[in-house]
Order: sequence, then structure tokens, then C-alpha cells
Amino acid sequence: MTVTGERPEILLEDVDFNRRDHPDRPLRPIPPGRDQFAAQWRHMREFMFGAWIDIDNEVEPSNLTRLRDDYFWQRDEHMIGVVDTFERLGHAQGRALFEQALTQGIETLDDPPQEFVDLFEHLDQLPGQFDLVAAERGRMLAMSSTMAATTIIRAWAVYETAMTGDISAATGATGRFADDGPRRFIETARVFAQFTLPEIFDRRSEAFQDVVRVRLMHALASRGLRRKWGDDVYLKFGEPIPVTSLLGFGSGMLLGRLVDHAFGRKLTHEQLEDLAEYSSFSGRLWGAPELLQSSNALELIKSLNYVLARGGNPSPWRAELVDAIAGPEHLRTLTETLPGWLRNVVSRYSNQITATIAFAPAGVVFGYQQIEAMLVGTLFEPLGYNIERRVQTFEQLTRLNVRIAMVADKLPWSNPIRERRRQTGAAARERIAMLDKIAGGRKIPLTYTHHDRSTSGEGFTG
Repeated sequence: MTVTGERPEILLEDVDFNRRDHPDRPLRPIPPGRDQFAAQWRHMREFMFGAWIDIDNEVEPSNLTRLRDDYFWQRDEHMIGVVDTFERLGHAQGRALFEQALTQGIETLDDPPQEFVDLFEHLDQLPGQFDLVAAERGRMLAMSSTMAATTIIRAWAVYETAMTGDISAATGATGRFADDGPRRFIETARVFAQFTLPEIFDRRSEAFQDVVRVRLMHALASRGLRRKWGDDVYLKFGEPIPVTSLLGFGSGMLLGRLVDHAFGRKLTHEQLEDLAEYSSFSGRLWGAPELLQSSNALELIKSLNYVLARGGNPSPWRAELVDAIAGPEHLRTLTETLPGWLRNVVSRYSNQITATIAFAPAGVVFGYQQIEAMLVGTLFEPLGYNIERRVQTFEQLTRLNVRIAMVADKLPWSNPIRERRRQTGAAARERIAMLDKIAGGRKIPLTYTHHDRSTSGEGFTG
């Protein structure tokens, strides 16, 4: 299904440019290979957004959809020049200058490249563009999601990585999960834990800076994939890691409470606005441009509805990614700090645990049929797990968890220990400390520099 119909041939010179440098050029149409609304996303969109908007009306052509279509053609507008600088100076010098500017300030560089000056002007000014008091309230609301909703969103990340067209293609082609799985697992888990810390709004914090490092890594990998795949693939699908998809990286800050809302733990519009401020800050820090920033919470939901509707169908790397992301090695990596007897239990029942905590929860929002489709051809398919039953069980547990939270919300007092832990980000800090310990034991560098040499595209698969 499409909404745009037939169109004339798209020429490279008409689409291959940075919108930031050419704000007055006509909006680019959606890349033809993305011009579909794949059925796999509809159940989730109705479940998550149906209480707030008409999900079908909001994908009809509009200023909102046309802007997001335009940005499928390019990568992070502020990182394009930084990647150019890495190639011009060499990755070693480029990284050294970048790290100095990131951690000590652009003013400490004697003669900084103009591309770095532009990037760090953007980063230094970013917190001032948001109502950080409201964003902190939004962070606290996000941290108050039920355990069931949090588990669903973590499982969502597995589904989205394997089943989104551009994410599964880019992740599969770079080969990081297959070739360097433990480092990829730990770096990813660590940066998303950091994003829940209160200091994420502080430009000088490690949390803020690590997100910027991942942002650069995306841009470096996208340049390499663009070269590896060539113009024909670009003219069909647009940028390998496009700006529009970066909007989704901020959505996790909002989605947990939307799950709770769908199960009856209703958000007020004021709470939704606070969550949106937090989520919008997240999206901008990950690399979504100012033009795509939503003016209010309902606009943000409309934006997410559209971007996810354009998620497409999975790439040929789907099964390989599921095996790499959800296979036993992942659980063994993440449980290395547990007592030996417990590690043995996890190792023995790793696939059953994964089916329960990584597949079934995602089925609550995507539908069990989509989880079964995700597992076709993977190591999990012949194991005969009853995904439908597991999804139904987790849905029942979610309903119970949400009902308990609703009762707690109505109490005239709150748990001071729990509130203090949310304010300080204690759970995230404990998770980060665990991941750091695992990385230290394995001598894994958590520097987010894996793709510094990737811009040529060498080593990527076709």
C-alpha cells in the first residue's frame, strides 16, 4: 500500500544533499523502496497510539509526513562534516580532536576544523532549547513505568532491530552483532541505561557525551554503507541510517508509559507533555534535526506513528540478527557477574528465558503472529515454543502489574526509597556498573570507536 502513487525518475543531484545547507530546496519525496506501510506495524500502532490519534488519518500526506519523507535521504546533518573531517585528517587525529572537544570543550583546540565548531555549537546550545524542568518530570514519569512495560519496551528493541527494514539492513551489513557481539551488546545496553540518568541533560556529563559518541558512530557507519551499497541502492532506499529513523531513538523515553496507558494507567495531557519534552530532547541529542522536532505531545505521537508505519519489512539479515542478538551468548555475557550456580541455570535454560523475556513481551504490542514470523529460520524456530501462550501469559502479568501500579498511584503517600532511586538513577547506575565489570573482565573497550575506520565500506557485506 502506498499513498504517493507513481512518480518520475529520481535523480541523484535532486536528493543527495544536506538539508541544513540547502533549506530552500524542494522537499524530497519518500525513497521509492520505503513507500509502503508494511502490515507488521499496524497492530502495534493501534495499540500504542490509537487512544490518542486516528492512526490511518495521520499517515496521509501532510507537512509532518513530507518533512519526514525528505529526511529519509540523509544522515545526521551535524555529523556529515565531522565524518568528512575524519576522512580528511585520518581517523586517529580526527578522533583525538573530537574527544578533546567533547570532553574539554571546543575552545581548547588551537585551530579546530569548522565542522567541529559547528557540531559543538549545536551540542553546547542543545540543553538551552528545552524546558529541562519539564524534561526532568518526564524522565521521572518514564522511570515510573511498570516493570512489565519496561520489559515490553526492551523486547520491542529486539523486534525493531531485526524487523525494521533500514535498521536490520544496516545492523546486519556492518556485522557487529555477529563479529563483535559482546562489545556491541554492552555498549548498547550501557548507553541506553545512561540515557535514563538525571545528568543526561548536562553537556559535561559522561552520559551526554557517550550518546554523542554513538551518534558519531552511526554517521561513520552510514558513510561506509552508502559507499558499499552504491547509488542504485541509495536511489531506491535513501540513506542507510537516515535522520528520520533517529527520531525513533528518543521514543523509548515515552513508550513505556504509553504501554501502561493502554492497559488502563492513564496519563494526563500534562504528563504526556512532560514525557514528550524528555523524548524530544532525546531525539535531538541522538541526531534528529530541529525541523523534525514536534511542537507538542500529540504531534510527537503523530510523528512516531508515521515513522513506525514506514518501518517496512525486514532485511535478509533478519534471522542472522535474531540468532546473534537473542542467542545464548548474549545472556551469558550479561550474566557473567552472577553467582556461578545462577549462571549455570541461565546457561542451561537460556533459550527458554529468552523466549519468555525477549520474545513474548514484544508480542503483547506486536501480536504473537509477528513474533512467530520474526523467528522463522532462526535457531529458535525448531525448538517449538508456544509463542501464543507465552504472549497471553505475559499480557496477563502486565495487566496485573499495571493494576497494582494504579492502586499505588492513588495512595496519599509514595515510597521515599523508590522515589529517591528514580531521582538519582540508582537502577541505571547499578546496571552500568555491572556492564563495566563484565567489560573489564573481558578487556572490552567501551569507547564507541568501532566504526572509526568504516567509512570506506570495507568489511561490510552487500
